[in-house]
Amino acid sequence: MLIFAALLWPSPGAAEDVGAAFLGHPDAQRIEALRTAETAEVKKGKGGRSLAFKVTLTDGTRGYFKPKQSFSAAHWYSEVAAYYLDRELGMGRVPPTTGRRFRWSELRAAAGADSRVSELAIEEDGTLKGAFVWWIPEPLERVRMGRRWERWVRVQKSLPITPYQRPVGYRADLNRRPGIREATDPSRPIAQKPDIEARPAELSDLIVFDYLTQNVDRWGGDFTNLRSRGKGGPLIYLDNGAGFWPGEQRLGLMEARLKALQRFRRSTIDAVRTLDIERFAARLREDPLAPVLNEKQLDGLEQRRRAVLEHVEAMVARFGEPRVFAW
Repeated sequence: MLIFAALLWPSPGAAEDVGAAFLGHPDAQRIEALRTAETAEVKKGKGGRSLAFKVTLTDGTRGYFKPKQSFSAAHWYSEVAAYYLDRELGMGRVPPTTGRRFRWSELRAAAGADSRVSELAIEEDGTLKGAFVWWIPEPLERVRMGRRWERWVRVQKSLPITPYQRPVGYRADLNRRPGIREATDPSRPIAQKPDIEARPAELSDLIVFDYLTQNVDRWGGDFTNLRSRGKGGPLIYLDNGAGFWPGEQRLGLMEARLKALQRFRRSTIDAVRTLDIERFAARLREDPLAPVLNEKQLDGLEQRRRAVLEHVEAMVARFGEPRVFAW
């Protein structure tokens, strides 16, 4: 997969790289607009804990601006780095994303009296930097799979305690005493067959991707951050801001999510195996807001890349290639 991607996207560059694509549609024109087109209209974003803005540009392109702010789980740089990593792996599931600065004067009216304005990192020159994500025009469907869906990505049966839930729920379940109800809503129906044949492979890919990016904010809330492009359509990797943490590079919850995964798409693991961190770092240096990640974060990504490969090797040794490489 990476060899194919490299042929299409031969050298680090900006919007001129025609090989980068979102679900098969080239990024170049969209990235160019997100970086350079002037602002036509700004609205305050809906939902979510962090303050963000839906921006319409003069050429009609729309994007979602996630600015730098003090809220600890809103890492603008994680959104940007996740985009570049997605393209480096040849997945094409993260919407086109770039770093950009907006003048606070362009956003102020839309923010109004929102109390979260105090959390924004407005700079002395009156600008605000952040991740600018291309707005997918059609409504996205929430993928609701039910409890114990994880058996789709395991050789063994479902886990008694699933790590694919909110961190607070997982901790509560780990510490639950006999007789105390589990944090996962027991009224939610048990998952049956996947909605489409490719969904288990897509979920396996997503878990690997989230582990590499350290995105802790994927599961829970009735799968709010699990969306497909249309009913029965491909998974979209949205909301990647809770990743690439500046501190600990191997988070316990993310380790549990990786260890629970036992079935993989062979081409995805091949892409992880050939992932070149230096090449990835070169991509990041081309972003308008570079540097996006520091050396510690890049080293952490390399640690996690090796951990994925070691885990897959352990699974193959335990269950055999035909059962582990299911797709």
